[in-house]
Amino acid sequence: MNRRTGFGTFKMEKRGSGVMCMRKTAYGEPGQSSAVKLAGTGERLRYWAKEIYKNRVNYFFIAPMYLFLIAFLIIPTIQGLYLSFYQFTADSAKRFVGLQNFIALFRDPVFWIALKNTAVLVIGVVPSSLLVSLIISVIIHRRSQILKSFVRGAFYLPLVVSSVALSISWKYIYDPAIGLGNYVLGLFGLDPVVWLGDARYVLPALMFIIFTFSLGKPIMLYLASLGAIPDTYYEAARIDGAGSISQFVHITLPMLKPTTLYLVVTGTIGAFQVFVFVKLLTSGGPNNSSQTLAYMLYEKAFIFGQFGIGCVIGTILCLICMGIAIVEYKFLSSDIEY
Repeated sequence: MNRRTGFGTFKMEKRGSGVMCMRKTAYGEPGQSSAVKLAGTGERLRYWAKEIYKNRVNYFFIAPMYLFLIAFLIIPTIQGLYLSFYQFTADSAKRFVGLQNFIALFRDPVFWIALKNTAVLVIGVVPSSLLVSLIISVIIHRRSQILKSFVRGAFYLPLVVSSVALSISWKYIYDPAIGLGNYVLGLFGLDPVVWLGDARYVLPALMFIIFTFSLGKPIMLYLASLGAIPDTYYEAARIDGAGSISQFVHITLPMLKPTTLYLVVTGTIGAFQVFVFVKLLTSGGPNNSSQTLAYMLYEKAFIFGQFGIGCVIGTILCLICMGIAIVEYKFLSSDIEY
């Protein structure tokens, strides 16, 4: 028996167990005329039009968000890609140069230094911050509500404080003469370090700042996700003889996979866009040892006036983030729903 719906034709089949199952078939089965196919397409369009009309109030309320995304994300991205093929300054007309901006950027050794430094930041900060956040969340999840509230507030505080204020605070911490960093080294009998003025230490110093800044959001989300896992799963595992490590590996980690996917994607994109700390603490120095793609974009466009090359860097950043997000989603996506 066939049943026609707005989604297609469904055929009722009897399986070996005697259970009637519904199998979806295409609108245009072999041998059907093109008129029948067109009729199916028209039926499908009418179905979706009816669904949109039925949910018109819902679409009305989410429309501002989509308009915001189109106006401030999609259109600027397309415009940046368009301008990357032109050469212009603030007081000169646009001149089409084709791929010359891309070629000039790829021949610039500073670009490859910035790309390497950005990759080091992403690889060093994102996995470590998520791992530490997960460990902290698992440790305090079963503790008292007072402790959980304190930890959440302590680690989330940097996110609500201005990045400029945090940069100033870290500048004092890394001060070679009066900073807390060298004071701690002195307690262990170590020589003072010029944290932000030495090419050997400036990138690790920035990574530590970004690492501490990146802990709050994962801890908040991991604690919420841990609270949503049913206790019956752990009780059943304990009855079967599973230990704490086995429960963590086979229950906790799989159930946290959707949260981890979100945090990996957003953390990677955020690490690629680090700008404020670099601008206020090092300005890409010394000798480009802390140069990043985001700061190089600002430098090329707003200091040197090379807006076309700045748009090229923005386009490359966008493509890299999209590519990495797609790969991460492919390997971390999960069908778990809870």
